[in-house]
Amino acid sequence: ESVGLVVDEHAKHDIERLAEFASAGAQQAAEAFGQIVGQRIEAFAPIVVESGPSSSAGDPYATGVFFELYGCLDAIVGIVFPGRASDALVRRIVGIESGELETTIVESAIMEVGNILASHVASAIADRIGERLLPSIPSLAIADAQIELEAFIERAVGPEALRIETGLSNSEGTLGGYLVFVPTS
Repeated sequence: ESVGLVVDEHAKHDIERLAEFASAGAQQAAEAFGQIVGQRIEAFAPIVVESGPSSSAGDPYATGVFFELYGCLDAIVGIVFPGRASDALVRRIVGIESGELETTIVESAIMEVGNILASHVASAIADRIGERLLPSIPSLAIADAQIELEAFIERAVGPEALRIETGLSNSEGTLGGYLVFVPTS
């Protein structure tokens, strides 16, 4: 059964609760991300975007993985890695420091990291609610991830969907990305 939160101008409490869920998910995802890359990754305070598309600028080299969450809270989770961070992440995971990366290697690495992070987001939210929450099979964007995520959200919820965005980054800003949480019910 879904939590069933109604988001409108009178639902500040619901928005705060959703931001709390997104923050808990991002904190747990940041810890997992840090374990994957062997560095401390910080999750920043969530930003609530109440209408219109994400404020993020387009990056044709950005990659991302998008999931629908099902169970105690229906939502979309998008994990986007800007181009430079995506390249650094893949190279770190596969141990290839220079040269061209094959598309299949990039796809596999981004998909694997996305799966791990989304599972941690779902787990953190489910733990807070005390019920089951599972991510769907992922959708992968190997280029223009912000544009792909916006299209994914628009198809599922509409262009005016509430978004909660949380940045993830190491101290140098070389590894990271951001997590977008969008309630769908």
